[in-house]
Amino acid sequence: MKFYFLFLLSLLGILPNGFSQNNNKLAIKVTPLTTGIYVHTSYKLLNGQPFPSNGLLVETTEGVVLIDTGWGEKPTKEILDWVKNNLRKPVVLCVVSHAHEDRLGGIKALQKQNIRVISTRLTAESAARNKHPQPAGILPADTTISVGGTNIRTFYPGPGHTEDNITVWFPDQKVLYGGCFVKSTHAKDLGNVADANLRAWPNSLNTVISEFPDPNFVIPGHQDWSNKMALQHTLNLLRNVKSR
Repeated sequence: MKFYFLFLLSLLGILPNGFSQNNNKLAIKVTPLTTGIYVHTSYKLLNGQPFPSNGLLVETTEGVVLIDTGWGEKPTKEILDWVKNNLRKPVVLCVVSHAHEDRLGGIKALQKQNIRVISTRLTAESAARNKHPQPAGILPADTTISVGGTNIRTFYPGPGHTEDNITVWFPDQKVLYGGCFVKSTHAKDLGNVADANLRAWPNSLNTVISEFPDPNFVIPGHQDWSNKMALQHTLNLLRNVKSR
C-alpha cells in the first residue's frame, strides 16, 4: 500500500491527482519508494489538465539529495518545505538530469537556500543557451558520488530525449532514475521530442539496459512508475515512430 503525502498550496481541497478543484492551484506529491528514496511529483497544466513530473528525494545521513527540481520555482519551494517538515533534514545537493524546465525550472528556489545544483557540462551549456538558470556543469559522463554513505551513480548513455540526458542509478536500492529519457508504460507517445535525437535514442536505451540489467524500480520523468518495463516500452514507442 502506498502512502501519499500531499503538501497543499492552499487550505482548500485537493483532488487525488494533485489538482485543487476550488482554486485551480497545483499541489506537489511525495511518495515513498524504497529505503531512503521518495518520488516527488509536481504538476503543470497541459491542455487544461494537470500533468505530472517526477523527480527523487534521497535521504542520507548528511542530508537530502534532490534529483531534478520540481516543475518550476514554486513547486520546488513546496518540495523543500515538505522535506523540512517531514524528513527534518537539510537539502544538501541537487542533480539535474537535463536542461528542460521540468528538470531545472526550480533552481532559483534552491539558490535562495544556498543548495548546490550540479549537472554535466552538456546540461550546463544547454541551460545557458536557452537562458535557463545554470547548474554547475561538473559531472563526468559516468561517475559515482557519495553523500552521507549513499552511493549515487550518474550515467550519460548518449543522446535520446535530449542530447544531454543522463540517468541516475542507486546501486544499494537498485533504483534507476531515467528522467525524461524513459517513458512511463502509461505513455502513448514520446511526448516532447523538440530536442530529441530519435536516431540515437534506441542505441542509448540499449546501453542503459545493458549497464543496469535488473533494476527494482525504473522511474520515468512523467506519469506512473509501477511497471519496470518502461525502458522496453520506450524502445517500442521509438520503433513505432520509425515504422511510420
